[in-house]
Amino acid sequence: MAIHGSMRPVIGMTLVLQLAAACGQLTGTGVKPFQTGSDPDLRDETSRQTSHESLLRLDDRELPQFADAATSSDTTAGVAIGNLEELATAIGVSRLRQSGYRGQGQRIAILDNGFSGLKNSLDSGRLPPTIVYVPGREGSASADTAHGTKLAEVVHAFAPEAEIVLINSNGYSNFIRAIDQCLARGVTMVLYAQVWEYGGNFDGAGFINREVNRATSAGILWVNAAGNYGLATWEGQLRAIEQNATGDNPSTNPAADQALMDGAWEQRYIRFHIPSPSLAKIVLTWDDFRDEKTWRTREDFDLVIEDASHRPIAASRMIQDGEDHGLDEKYSAHARELIRAQLPQGTYYARVEVKNSATIARLPKFRFSIDAFGAQVLDARSVNSIMIPADNPSVVTVGAWDTAMSGTGRGQLWMKPDIMAPSRLTFADGQSVLGSSSAAAVTAGALAAWQSRHGRIDHNGFNALRGSDAIANPATRRLFVH
Repeated sequence: MAIHGSMRPVIGMTLVLQLAAACGQLTGTGVKPFQTGSDPDLRDETSRQTSHESLLRLDDRELPQFADAATSSDTTAGVAIGNLEELATAIGVSRLRQSGYRGQGQRIAILDNGFSGLKNSLDSGRLPPTIVYVPGREGSASADTAHGTKLAEVVHAFAPEAEIVLINSNGYSNFIRAIDQCLARGVTMVLYAQVWEYGGNFDGAGFINREVNRATSAGILWVNAAGNYGLATWEGQLRAIEQNATGDNPSTNPAADQALMDGAWEQRYIRFHIPSPSLAKIVLTWDDFRDEKTWRTREDFDLVIEDASHRPIAASRMIQDGEDHGLDEKYSAHARELIRAQLPQGTYYARVEVKNSATIARLPKFRFSIDAFGAQVLDARSVNSIMIPADNPSVVTVGAWDTAMSGTGRGQLWMKPDIMAPSRLTFADGQSVLGSSSAAAVTAGALAAWQSRHGRIDHNGFNALRGSDAIANPATRRLFVH
C-alpha cells in the first residue's frame, strides 16, 4: 500500500467525521469519465522555481516523442471523433461550420499535464502540422498521459481553423510559466481541463486563482472543466474532542472519549465506498489558504483512513507549523493532507486528528475529496464540490450534461457550472470517454467557431450573453451556439 505523509505519534485532540468519493480515470476499457483531477506539485517548491523572465526566453522545442498506444483502428487520417457530426449538430456548430465559421482568428492554448501520443496524432492528420508545443521549465517533464492530446483533437475537430498552442503545465512552476506564455503569445482562449484539490478555499480566491486572474484580466477567455467530484466531496465543520478517541494514546479525557465512541458514528467518521480495487487519492484541506503561496499555516491536522473494521490502513501526517522547512517532505506550508493508497473494494472511514488543540484557535471548514474510479461519499455529500480554478468567477466553468456518472462538480457561491455541454466522445483509437474534461473541450471548440463569426469575447462578454440564447439555453445553460 502506498502511503503519503510521514507516520508519527498523535497527541491531543481528535476531530472525526465521515466521507467518500467518486472520480474516474482513463484506464481500462469501455466508457470512462475523462478525468480532470490534476496532481500538481504543491510541495514547497519556491526555491525550485525559475524566474518568469528566463522562462519566457525559452524557445519552442521539438514535439515530445512519447510512446504511442496506437491500435490498428488508429490509422484513419484526419478523423479524431467518431460521433463528431452528431455532437456538432446538437450544439449548433454544424451550421456555423457550413457557413464558413471554423475558428479562424482564434488562438487557443491548451494547458495540461501531459501530451502523450502527440506525434501519432500529427502523423495521422488528427492534429494540424501548425500546432505549437511549449515544454515545461528546464529539468521538468510532462506527465505520461494523453489527456492534453485528446483535448487538442476535440478542439481541432470543432474549430479546425483555430490556432492551437499546447503548453506543459505539470506542476505549479510550469502552471505559472504557462500563463506567462499565454500572455506573451497573444492567446485569445485558454482551455484548462484540470482542477486542483487545494491551493485556495473554494471561494474563487487563493494563489492558484491569483495566477489565473492574470490571464482573465488581460481579456483571455478561460474555459475550465468543473471537475468530476460531485459524488466524491464532503465539506463542513467537525466536532472536536480532547484526545485520540481510537485509543492509540493514553486518554486525557476518558469521559469525552467514551461519549464520542458511544455517540452516532456520523459524529466520528466520513464514510466512503470503493466499488472495485482502485488507486485512490484522498485529499483533506481546510480554509487557511491565502492569495500568496508563501503563506504558511500553523493549523496542524492529520488524515487517517480506516477499513470497515476500523483498523487504520493509511495516514497523512505532514507537519504544519508555520515555519520554512524547504523541501523536507515531513512538513507542508499548506492546509492540506494527501493520501495515495491502493484500496480494495469496500467501505472505508476517514477521520481527522489534531495533535495539539492549544494551537487551534478556531474550528475550520474542512473539505474531503476522493479521486478513485466509481468512489462515492456515502453521507451528506457537499453541494459545493467545485474545485480550483473552476471556482473562479472570471472563468467559464463547464459541466457535463449527459451523464450522472461523471459527477460534475457544482458550486453555490458563483452558481457554477456556467455552462453545460455534451461530453460522451468516441475517439478514432476506439476509446470512449465522458466527463467535464471532454465537455470543456467541446465548449472551447464551439466558442472558437462562434467567435470567428461574432468576434472575440472575454468573460464579461460571456456573462453579458448568458441572458440570451446566443451561446446557450438561458434556462438550462446547455451549450448551443448560433
